[in-house]
Amino acid sequence: MTLIDEGDSGSSVARREPGDLDALFGDPRVPGPFDYRSIVADDDARRLSEPAEALLDEWGAAAEFVPASLGGRWVSTEDLVRRWRPIFRRDPALGLGYGLTTLMAALNVWVAGDDAQRADVASRLLRGERIAVGFHELDHGNDLLQNECWADADGDRWIVGGGKQVVNNVDRAESLLIMARTAPQPGARSHSLLLWHKDDRTRPHADTSRRVLTVGMRGCRIGAVEFDGLPVPVTATVGAPGTAAQTALTAFQVSRAVIPALAVATVDASLDLAMRYARERSLYGGSVLDLPHARALFAGVLADVLIADAFSAVVVRALHLAPAECLILTAASKYLVPQLLLSAMQDLSVLFGSTFYARVAPFDVFEKFLRDLAVVPIGHAGSTACLLTILPNLPAWIRRSRRTEAADPELFRLGAPVDELAFDRLTLGAGSSDPLGAALRDPAVRAALGDGPAAETLERLGTAFDALRDEIAAFAPSELGADASPAAFDVAHRLTLALAAGAWAGLCGAGDAAITSDPLIREIGLRRLEARLNGGRMDLVDPASVDRLMRFAEDRVARDAGLSLFARDESPQTAAWKEGT
Repeated sequence: MTLIDEGDSGSSVARREPGDLDALFGDPRVPGPFDYRSIVADDDARRLSEPAEALLDEWGAAAEFVPASLGGRWVSTEDLVRRWRPIFRRDPALGLGYGLTTLMAALNVWVAGDDAQRADVASRLLRGERIAVGFHELDHGNDLLQNECWADADGDRWIVGGGKQVVNNVDRAESLLIMARTAPQPGARSHSLLLWHKDDRTRPHADTSRRVLTVGMRGCRIGAVEFDGLPVPVTATVGAPGTAAQTALTAFQVSRAVIPALAVATVDASLDLAMRYARERSLYGGSVLDLPHARALFAGVLADVLIADAFSAVVVRALHLAPAECLILTAASKYLVPQLLLSAMQDLSVLFGSTFYARVAPFDVFEKFLRDLAVVPIGHAGSTACLLTILPNLPAWIRRSRRTEAADPELFRLGAPVDELAFDRLTLGAGSSDPLGAALRDPAVRAALGDGPAAETLERLGTAFDALRDEIAAFAPSELGADASPAAFDVAHRLTLALAAGAWAGLCGAGDAAITSDPLIREIGLRRLEARLNGGRMDLVDPASVDRLMRFAEDRVARDAGLSLFARDESPQTAAWKEGT
């Protein structure tokens, strides 16, 4: 496609809807330049697919990360996730290595950059340039304020020294966003963000030659950088000096919402592979799918993936409709959704049996998927870091969030139009409402569920959520810091489950997705979340529940429509929404 309008010197992007990547990539099970066989071969060789990257260049993939007001395609973050999911259904490493790292860097500019910086970065992305993120240091993990990489002021420039050890695309990105210590004193004002645009004059001051080999995401060019007096203009400071932590925590809210929602697509593809394997594999006189234990295992995985999809989808939508609440909501999604997905993948590995560890084609890509997804709760912002975002904000959340009984129905109308994401509405506070908890108490949601087990489970979940709020209120603020007790971490963990239950209940009340309008599946999701909230895990042994989920899965696989919340042929982003119906 033509990405740049030549008549406007590269400042605007063609506004038409981009082509569907599923169609452009082709069926990964069919031999081709980006099929499962080549994906596994590229992973073994620790490289990304050149044909796939070339196609993404032609597709104008970076335009997805540029707000429409700056000439890109990004209006709805739901649309961004929808259009990028085909990448994650095939190769999560390609998604991270080709684009997501650039998104994570650019978010900081969209949040805190001045007009000139935003325009410049938008232009660079639309030309196909990449930006790497130099935040983490191995000695300090997610404790970013302890980072030692430094920058000293020298007239109209900074001089950068020290290093960063785990930076994706550090060698091939045209720019690098560096979090550097610019003040010796400890505290939140000690670090600044500096955007280094590489050129022949400054490259000799940074050694990016060392690659870091990883178990998952092996195709990504993850490396280390050592700075030796790197000069960066003061005008390249993103935000005011000393505001790196504030800017990063604000930008994290978007990436913490987007990354789990994209990871769902990888497990969607894994479920499809598992279903095809279980139908084909002969065992004990029938297929694997004929075995009651295997059917129950698959159905339980599917239920958890639908819950993960529901939670992540609602949180993505909250970026637009409830931005003040997103500090906690996005941290909760980034914590819980990868946990659910990794648990699902472990269960599916049992279903594959020896085919999993023997890497039998065409199912050997599953082993790669599992390794890649294991990186999601560690990289970018780890699971514990997400809970540590939630914990200190709990007293304010209890104090300020309203215990309302009316949820905002727009939050659960997946795919309905939204305005362009307003980064200045994202805050570092706990917000003033409880949009997902409200869905557990909303009379409209209860009415939509009707009489029966689902409504009874919803009633119990609402009561449990109120009791959890009381538990949280009993903690003193001093007990909710980095040295919080296991009991405090457990409360935060259970809060993420309660919020997921609110998302599921809200979607069941909205009834826009065919799957959440099914009475039995609505009940299964609520009961499964209730069991987890009570400290257990509901194994599906009820034959009616297993059979209903298996019929759903078999229908979706037969249609090649995917196994996430919305089938690919019944996406919420349909002409009906665009026509305002």
